[in-house]
Amino acid sequence: MNTVFLKTRELGQALLESPEYQAMKAAEDKAMANQQAAQTMGEYLEKKGQVEQLLAGERPDPAALKALSDQMDQLQEQLHAIEDIAALTQARQAFSDLIDQVNQVLRFIVTGQIQPDQESCSGSCSSCGGCH
Repeated sequence: MNTVFLKTRELGQALLESPEYQAMKAAEDKAMANQQAAQTMGEYLEKKGQVEQLLAGERPDPAALKALSDQMDQLQEQLHAIEDIAALTQARQAFSDLIDQVNQVLRFIVTGQIQPDQESCSGSCSSCGGCH
């Protein structure tokens, strides 16, 4: 097997063993076991499916889309208020940050660029070194 692919597999395994991934996986398991979170997520996905069905039609009803969108916003607020979901969101962000750091190191090694191009900007200025 090619050395690049072997090293990629090693990197993947290291990511799976990272504290960030382990914390994310534990948070996912806990959130999935939370009955309130599961019910709220189910309702959210049901509304999302209804929106997709409306949008698949020739002339979607704007009032119905607005009502479903408002209901989805309320369900999202309810989800974010659930402690297990908030913890999951934080854990996912921490793992995403780790992946971003790995990508930045790879980019530096391959291209010599220290910061990402503007096209790959995450939009978060809190961790950014500044725009070009």
